Amino acid sequence: MPSSTARTRAATALGIAAVVAAVLGATIGSPAAPASASAVVRAAGSTWSQNAIDQWRADVARFGLQINYQGVGSSAGRQFFLANQVDFAVSEIPFQPNERPSVSFVYLPIVAGGTSFMYNLTDAAGARVTNLRLSSRTLVGIFTGTITNWADPAITADNAGRVLPDRAITPVIRSDGSGTSAQFSAWLARTQPSEWTTFARTYSIPPTFTSNWPVFTGAVAQSGSDGVAQYVSDGGKGPGSITYVETSYAIERRFPVAAVRNQSGAYTVPTARNVAIALTRARLNADRTQVLDDVYTNPDPNAYPVSSYSYMIAKTSGISPGVGADVAKFVYYFACAGQQKAEPLGYSPLPPNLVRAAFDAISQVPGAPAPPAVTPVECRNPTVIGTGPLPGDSGPTVPGGGGSGGGGGGGGGGGSGGGGSGGSGAGGTGGSGSGGAGSGPGPGGGAGAGGTGATGTRGAPGAGGSAAGGNTGDPLADQAAGTALPGDGGSALAAPTSAVAVRGDRGSAVPLVAAAAVLLGALAVPPLLAGLASTPPGALRRRRLRDRLGRRR
Repeated sequence: MPSSTARTRAATALGIAAVVAAVLGATIGSPAAPASASAVVRAAGSTWSQNAIDQWRADVARFGLQINYQGVGSSAGRQFFLANQVDFAVSEIPFQPNERPSVSFVYLPIVAGGTSFMYNLTDAAGARVTNLRLSSRTLVGIFTGTITNWADPAITADNAGRVLPDRAITPVIRSDGSGTSAQFSAWLARTQPSEWTTFARTYSIPPTFTSNWPVFTGAVAQSGSDGVAQYVSDGGKGPGSITYVETSYAIERRFPVAAVRNQSGAYTVPTARNVAIALTRARLNADRTQVLDDVYTNPDPNAYPVSSYSYMIAKTSGISPGVGADVAKFVYYFACAGQQKAEPLGYSPLPPNLVRAAFDAISQVPGAPAPPAVTPVECRNPTVIGTGPLPGDSGPTVPGGGGSGGGGGGGGGGGSGGGGSGGSGAGGTGGSGSGGAGSGPGPGGGAGAGGTGATGTRGAPGAGGSAAGGNTGDPLADQAAGTALPGDGGSALAAPTSAVAVRGDRGSAVPLVAAAAVLLGALAVPPLLAGLASTPPGALRRRRLRDRLGRRR
């Protein structure tokens, strides 16, 4: 029998929930808003950002706002928009000169993230490699067909002299028009212009970027982010393969991603904070799209170089006020409370200036209600309320000094680091000393390999001894927590706690009492933004993955 205290708390929660539902009903799904109740917003485009969009759609659907989104790729999404088949599109690149919409429109950012390099590789002992490091010079070779074996000297050099297995590389590329392909190729064109220009000339593609990656000898082409990630993670076809895909898809499948060498010479992984740091160099165009050239060459040692944004393309004409209002409400949700889901899903939340840019843009859509203020009370975006991964956060994700040993495994990631008396590693105990290997009790299991040297507290250089991080089974946690590379003075990745706990708090939500206070203040839209933040992102991803696997059986 529940206690009286429990019953009181339950009654209070139900009462607040009733108030929330009443106010939300007035804004997105009640007789007072018949257009919202009857209309289904049609949308299509990017698969790079689809995991975030699908989470947000599920959140708002609980309150009657229906968003029908088809992940068909950025290029196809823009074509749907041109054909007037959708109310909005999502793309990583803007309309091209030969694409001329018949209606007026605005661009607005929806989420940031890193294009990662998800791979499937085991060492000579049959253990999964989880600490791969790659430079842009090596990546351009792999994805243009000039580097074809994991034992290639260029890969060995990136990995501090560690020779990987003598095995053919299977590059997995996109078969459809893709914003991910566009962003990856733009980065290669900027950082390795000679090699990329040669490849572009051979296959008659633009020297600046391409949405359609040529199928070269040895490559395998798959449709969509889901398609390339599924191929790499496949137990039969996947071993030896590597692909480029938004980090969310690697997290979803619990596969590792490569640490990428940035302009400073550091190898970094695409944590939310490293992406946010890189994007401080983005420049805003007048149409609210971004110029990313300086992001690719950001000299900050923490910056993840292949970082970018995804954009909504919203109609400002040729759309009814009722549908326009629903599109705007969706924007108000995902730009504020919806960004709480970004980091756990493998993205990076929008900073306040881009939230304002999104609101300025969507206010031009017919029927758009007034947006919430970009304040901690009305906009529960982590970067607005002060809990998000901001560039000023402490703890660099850079190579430590003194050797190739990693900082201890992160307790937040599920593994314990080896080592004796050193400083604390990222997210848990680890560090230097004479310890050997750390074990990973997380779902991934396995033991971490020891190198020499160590990384001390918050990434500061440690000294002496040998240390190792455990294999927790979380691809970013394993790497960011300091998975070590044996070798000749190369260094491991140390990371801040926010990077180790990259999956975040899946059950977190804005407190109901705070929501009630906002509601009692008669603010209609902000409670929507706060109240919807409670759907755990992991549950939706697991359900989608089970559905996909079930259809394949």
